Amino acid sequence: MNNTKNAVAITLFATMQSGGKHYTKAGVNKIAELLKKYHAIEVKRRWLFYCLADMEEKGYIRRRERYHRQANGEMIQLSSMISFTLAGVRYLVQKRVAGAIALLKRMMAFIAGKDKRWPADPEPEKAWTAEEIQTNKRRLKTLIENLA
Repeated sequence: MNNTKNAVAITLFATMQSGGKHYTKAGVNKIAELLKKYHAIEVKRRWLFYCLADMEEKGYIRRRERYHRQANGEMIQLSSMISFTLAGVRYLVQKRVAGAIALLKRMMAFIAGKDKRWPADPEPEKAWTAEEIQTNKRRLKTLIENLA
């Protein structure tokens, strides 16, 4: 990826950290403003959309479109909710972005099941005992023999 795309990834990561959330709702105008302010990169909206689409195609980010229905029934599109994937966080760690390793560790803990924020599903009980399985096998064998 080129310097602009790297700067976009870092900017997305920085806006994501501000609220302590795993996603960002920064719009394209805000991203362009931050790129100009912190990276001295001035780009148009269209190029930012290309950068985001390229990052999404490579599997570094995921975007979720958001809409709002007004009182008169009109739908308004809001800025997308953007979150990093595991590959995206690994890319940031590879680029040595400060704080990316902590996010990677949190994501790995969640994947490994060490993150206890979500309750685990109880293991399903076995529906058949060994005797019932043998009985059903005999019944099936008898049924097949009677069909022939």
